[in-house]
Amino acid sequence: MIHAHIMKEQCYKLHVLQFHTLSHNYEVAYTNANTQPKLTLQHALLAVEEIVRQVYEVEMHTAPNNLSPRVLLTTKAFVAKIHPRRIHLLMNLVWKMTNQASNDVVTAKSARIVIDYLADIIEWYIQRFDENYKSQPNAPAEAIVTPLNPFDLSPREDYTAAAGWFERAAQQGYSSAQYNLGVLYEAGVGVKRDINKALHYYKLAAQQEDANALFSLGLLYHVGKFVAQDYEQAMAYYQKSATLGNADAMYHIGVLYNQGLGRKVDFKEATYWFTEAAERGNTSAQNNLGFLYYNGNGVPRNSAQAINWFERAAKAGDASAQYNLGFIYRKGNALPQDNKLAAHWFTLAALQDHASAQFQLALLYQLGQGVEKNLDECIKWLKLAATEDHMNAQFTLGMLYRQQGDYTQAAQWLNWAAEKGHLPAMYDLGLLYLYNDPNIEKAVHYFTTAAEQNNANSQVALAKMYLQGQGVEKNQLLAKHWLDRAAAQNHPDAALQLGYLHQQAHDSDKALSFFRIAAQQGNVQGQYEYGNLYDKGIGVAKDYIEAAKWIEKAASQGHSKAQFQLGQMYYFGQGVPKDPKQSAKYYRLAANQGHSKAQYQLGMLYKKGNGVAQDYTEATNWLKKSLQQENPSAN
Repeated sequence: MIHAHIMKEQCYKLHVLQFHTLSHNYEVAYTNANTQPKLTLQHALLAVEEIVRQVYEVEMHTAPNNLSPRVLLTTKAFVAKIHPRRIHLLMNLVWKMTNQASNDVVTAKSARIVIDYLADIIEWYIQRFDENYKSQPNAPAEAIVTPLNPFDLSPREDYTAAAGWFERAAQQGYSSAQYNLGVLYEAGVGVKRDINKALHYYKLAAQQEDANALFSLGLLYHVGKFVAQDYEQAMAYYQKSATLGNADAMYHIGVLYNQGLGRKVDFKEATYWFTEAAERGNTSAQNNLGFLYYNGNGVPRNSAQAINWFERAAKAGDASAQYNLGFIYRKGNALPQDNKLAAHWFTLAALQDHASAQFQLALLYQLGQGVEKNLDECIKWLKLAATEDHMNAQFTLGMLYRQQGDYTQAAQWLNWAAEKGHLPAMYDLGLLYLYNDPNIEKAVHYFTTAAEQNNANSQVALAKMYLQGQGVEKNQLLAKHWLDRAAAQNHPDAALQLGYLHQQAHDSDKALSFFRIAAQQGNVQGQYEYGNLYDKGIGVAKDYIEAAKWIEKAASQGHSKAQFQLGQMYYFGQGVPKDPKQSAKYYRLAANQGHSKAQYQLGMLYKKGNGVAQDYTEATNWLKKSLQQENPSAN
């Protein structure tokens, strides 16, 4: 899309020619192209209608009977008086608008295309009514030199003509033109890149107290671009620019204080400068101010103020603020949780290529939260974020492809994340090469690399390989080394495995200790094993009540052996009241998972009518199932 300075110069010319309504519609259409594309089409259509009617009146010497531009453009006498290329552009533009306007969703891309057509037509329109405009030697140059935004130069635009025009104005001493030349020379757009000339023109403009030039010089020293990094020099230029009202300079002064660059971190000063910039409409400052209020840095913590600044920046189109609002709605922090609003803000930020927003939006589509569950949409947004080097997106994409059985794609995305140091991706690559696409050497490599960086899952996986001799030589000492490191990070499976190791070494005290740790950390197998020690009195005094407590915890999580054992405890009244009905309940839970002894016991309860209504058919059914699993007692 054309650059803003071209649009503003065209609007200025339209005002000079007294075409105020056309200028207004053009500016509204341009301004809303990215955020409200449908509004862009509506105002672009109004602009075209005015252009066609005005040209028709001039060429045909009469007002048109029909105001529809499409109808007027079919009038042969009128068309014959207009350059064919312009007619083609007009027809295309009108067609695009009438076609798109009927849709509920108008893409920003379509709106930007329309703006490009419209800009070309307006330039033609201006020339028709003011053919001598370019040759006016005394045109008020300063009034129509709009400062360029160095971060928004389009590589598709030709700035060569603009550079020549800025050169002439700069020689006449216009500071805005000098600043713009500095921008072009810094970027190498419209002119050959020349850092010395960029600095020269920035300094010429700065000498005339041009706020934009002072800010640009400050930014160069801030980031150390083309000059030695110097935060004091940066601050000096920023402060001069800020005194002239430059909001970007105010924002960057806040950044220096907020990050402690060249000075101590000072959140109060950062808050002051962010506020000054925010009140002047700087969306980055508004977003950062939201953070300060949200975290209580430099100001008392104030969620309402944080939301206020985030919303102001987000509604003005700031992608980071849109993401932050989405995140707050997603987590329910400072605002009631609302996944629909989270999806709304994530979408707006994602459309501006905000990688974290794209990732969060993908998760919403994956889970069907705030939006309809849609795996295709999920993968689309994950890929967009992943190609922007978002590690979690790469990792999640790899996980999805692994679940779908596409191990080539899975390995590719997981590897990209792993190369950036993503430890869970290394762990998942280890699993992929261990189980899905066997390559023991690679599995050991990824597990070891992650384990050495304290990834507990990888430490446990590696330990199990050494315990079982799975693709590696058995090595109990090395296995214990990795389990100890994982257990130190409170990994419940590490504690469980250490419990087994000490149990095998007949060290009942240590086995009990590690099983207890695993059980307390919620490991279902650990709860079962710990309860069993109390049930059998191994390493501890026999205690059926304590045994029942832990076995019940495991049973409630679906552990079939624990369910069977709890059934036994209810049957015999060990640690729990004797209760055949409860016994039948837990036998059934285990039996439904294929536990043969539970199937046998449930069959016997039906046969005797103990805890359940006597039912020989049910009894036969369960006893047969047990027999099929070769339970010798089933007869």
